[in-house]
Parts: sequence; structure tokens; C-alpha cells
Amino acid sequence: MLLHPSPQSRGVDTPRSPRARPPGFTLIELLVVTAIIAALVGLLLPAVQRVREAAARTRCANNLKQMGLALLGYHDTYKAFPRGGYASPAVPQAATATQPAIPTKLSWAASVLPWLEQDALYRTINPRLPYTDPANRAAGQTVLAVFLCPTAPHDSLRKPSADLPASDPTTYARTDYGAVNGERGLRSPTATNSPERGVLITEKNLRLADIKDGAAQTILLGEAPEGVHSLWISVRNVFDQSAPVSARHGDTSAYPSCTIPGVFCDYGQEISSYHPGGAQAVFADGSVHFLRTAMDDAVLAALCSRAGGEPVGGEF
Repeated sequence: MLLHPSPQSRGVDTPRSPRARPPGFTLIELLVVTAIIAALVGLLLPAVQRVREAAARTRCANNLKQMGLALLGYHDTYKAFPRGGYASPAVPQAATATQPAIPTKLSWAASVLPWLEQDALYRTINPRLPYTDPANRAAGQTVLAVFLCPTAPHDSLRKPSADLPASDPTTYARTDYGAVNGERGLRSPTATNSPERGVLITEKNLRLADIKDGAAQTILLGEAPEGVHSLWISVRNVFDQSAPVSARHGDTSAYPSCTIPGVFCDYGQEISSYHPGGAQAVFADGSVHFLRTAMDDAVLAALCSRAGGEPVGGEF
């Protein structure tokens, strides 16, 4: 049989068969996929942030609800609300013939601890001593989740007291909520809060019967995460509302001393929050409402007073 030599054996070059392409992405394909993923993340991130804020706002509202019910529980026991606070941590509460059993020298938040399942902590506080006394330091440094709004950023869960010298290193547990003892400058530029127009005032203990405007239309507590006295144990964690809701949250036009946009510049205390569009408050009937930044000043003034006789119309 005649055998024919193959081309390779004759030294003839032939085209090589194409090699199979290895699996994987080219650099261009990888960049395209990365760009698509980045675009999808950019679209989804705002939605995720909105969901997270909605959850945080709900938890914040639940905190206020618990505090509102605690205040009503206190009222059931003592037939009056606690005072919003005192002008000084060293000023005792005067005893009266009708209310001899009300504890003295306690902030509103400390007063309602037993109704917030913190009876053990409550019993460690000496109500006859200022909250700044060393005997009350350990209690005042106890961080309680019910007093903290999840939306509010905290570089630290404790901060110094404005009632101590600046050189004093002692810090106390924060709160993002404060008592509202009235309003000033909202219903008119010359309006004052003397006498105090709210419910949790410093002058005396008030009852539900003293709320002539209706419990469902009168604020007890509001968010105040950056207040000067925003410590739950502080007897000065009480304020009158003198600006629209969250108006001092980086409003450099209305408050020139606020120089950092988007950062609180609360040199007093006001109803304000880190929630977009407003802040939350609990009313004397235990209900919680979201107060819009765009709400009418006259409506806000009416909600901060217990017996002003102002009609409350429109949305909060």
C-alpha cells in the first residue's frame, strides 16, 4: 500500500486550528458591569435610607409614647404632673398641703422612671440632693435607650452639664427629648412666657384639669437632641418654644451665628430633630404627632399652651 506523507512530514506549513477562548471577563466588560452595579446602588440607596429613617422615626415615636404614658401614670398616682424642672439644681420643690408626697428636686424624666420599668434606678437617686451632687452621679450617667432617638447622631452618649464649671470633667447621660413649658414670640413678636403657658412648668405641679385647651391639643414633650440641658437627669431640661420647629437646624439666614450648614446650633432649647421635615412631640392625651417645619407659628403656639383659648386648625 502506498502511503502518502502528511503535509507536516513534508515540511509544509498549514494553518493552526483556532484555540478555545478562556472563560472570564475582559477589562471592558468588567468596567461595564461595575458601572451598572454602581448605578443600581445609587438608585436603591435613597430608598434604603428612607426605609431606615422610617424605622428610626417609628422607634422615636414609640419612645415618646412610653414617656407620655409614664407621665399619665405619674398623674394617676400623684394627681398632678411632675414639674418640668427648676431654675437651678439647688432649688428645692416647696411642699404644699395638697401635694405633700410629690418627690422633690427631680427632673420630669427622673420622676417617671418607675413607669418606664426603671424603678431600681429611680431608687438610687436621692431626691433631696441636686442632680449634680456626687451621690447622684452614677444614676445620672446611666444611658437609657428610651431617652435616645435613633435618628439623632451621637458622638458620645454622655455630655457635660451646663450646671457645673466648664473645668469639671463629669459627664451625664444624654436625652433627645425635653419638656415644653410654653412658648414665646410665636403668637406675636412681643409674646412672653411669663407666666408659663405650658403644662410641665417650673412654678408648680399642674393637673389634667388645668389643660383648658384640651389634652389632645397640648404638647407635653418634644424632641430636643441638641439642647443645652439635654440630660435626662437635669432639672433644667425644660424650655419654651421660641422658633419654628427645627428652625435652628443650620438656618444661617435666620440665625447668623449658625455657621455650619446642616449642623444644629441650638444655643437654648427648641423642638427640633434630625428627621427630615419636622420633629415629633407627645401630647397630654398620650398621643404622638409629627410637627412639620412648615406648620403655622400660631398653631405651634397654641399647641404649646394649656389654656390660651386659641383655635387649632390645619395640620400639625
